[in-house]
Amino acid sequence: MTGDELIGLAMRYFTALDDRNSYALASLLDDDCVLCIETHDITHHGRAAIRALFAARWEVPPDTMVKARHHDFIHSPSPSGGRLTSQFTVTYSGPDAPAPKSNANVFSMRDGKITRISIYMAGANSITG
Repeated sequence: MTGDELIGLAMRYFTALDDRNSYALASLLDDDCVLCIETHDITHHGRAAIRALFAARWEVPPDTMVKARHHDFIHSPSPSGGRLTSQFTVTYSGPDAPAPKSNANVFSMRDGKITRISIYMAGANSITG
């Protein structure tokens, strides 16, 4: 994959997160994708498990819903290794929304799919609660 293709795939991932669309997210993942929240030693294996993780996180009553928006990206692609590092800010809105975070993800990609996501997040774990 080219650098632009790596960035494009990552941006589709972030769009699926911001849109809270677990099916769009899952369509970007390899069947055996691994998602590891490195800063909290949490790992999820497989497309179905990762989709279920986010779907459960997003299925909450509207009055308790906190939404995230990922922005201000700095991407560092490595086409020869099929890897991309993305630094970004996450801004939250909703009841008891946390302060903005500066995070980074390292993606491994192959054949147009994400095979691994290593997440480095500031502060509390905002994915699994």
